[in-house]
Amino acid sequence: MRYSNIFLAFIALTTIFASCKKEEYKFPTYQKNVEETSSTIPSKLRKMDNETKAYLRGKNIVVILGYGYNDEASIEKITSSLSQNFGVETEDVPELISILVYPNDFMKGTVARVSSLVTLLEDKNLCGIISIGAPDGMHSALSKLQDKIEDGKFNFPVFSFLSQDDILGTEAVSDFVLDYAHKESGLEEETALVMPIDFDITQMLNNAVLAIIAKKGPLDQNTALAPIVQTIIGKDHPISHYVDTDTGIQSRNHFIFE
Repeated sequence: MRYSNIFLAFIALTTIFASCKKEEYKFPTYQKNVEETSSTIPSKLRKMDNETKAYLRGKNIVVILGYGYNDEASIEKITSSLSQNFGVETEDVPELISILVYPNDFMKGTVARVSSLVTLLEDKNLCGIISIGAPDGMHSALSKLQDKIEDGKFNFPVFSFLSQDDILGTEAVSDFVLDYAHKESGLEEETALVMPIDFDITQMLNNAVLAIIAKKGPLDQNTALAPIVQTIIGKDHPISHYVDTDTGIQSRNHFIFE
């Protein structure tokens, strides 16, 4: 009986030690997703640290393609570049970049309505908005989207390039606005600007996405915008502050490039 009791005690202690050892070496609850280590992950995201990947998970940066950049060739070129670098979502596959094309994605029956932007974005977890060639009324749609936020402020960056919308309205809802210095006033809708021969729209958009990712949140009101804008457009195109021709007032967040 004595030996039997000793044997049972030994078995019990062995079980306790085994369970403790198993607990000590338990696998961590977080395991990397397959796509995070796969060569199929978009090239720029593959190089991001774990903190950045965690911040971006489940979020969208929306890129709105408007006048001058809504033709098939431009859409294909821009989509291909953003897809390779960051991933462009489809109906079946969620990715970081969501592309909206005006007027195609804004149609209500036979009429394109810029105001439908609010509906298009209301279910997205946004971490940035980039528009290029924005049509008239885009600033109003962004303002309505902004009003839906509790404190009335976007908690992510909003960049506007080559807008054809109202200047003051666009400045009000954007962190910055960037235009080509030789942009003609009264530009006909859907007419592409004659840009510098070395201007690369895809590189500019990729740089804009990287700037949004690097910030991981909204731009502070005191942020020095010029260095950010210059980095996005590239050193070959010097920027300067836009000056209103009627008032002579220099805009804080509106820039032009050569």
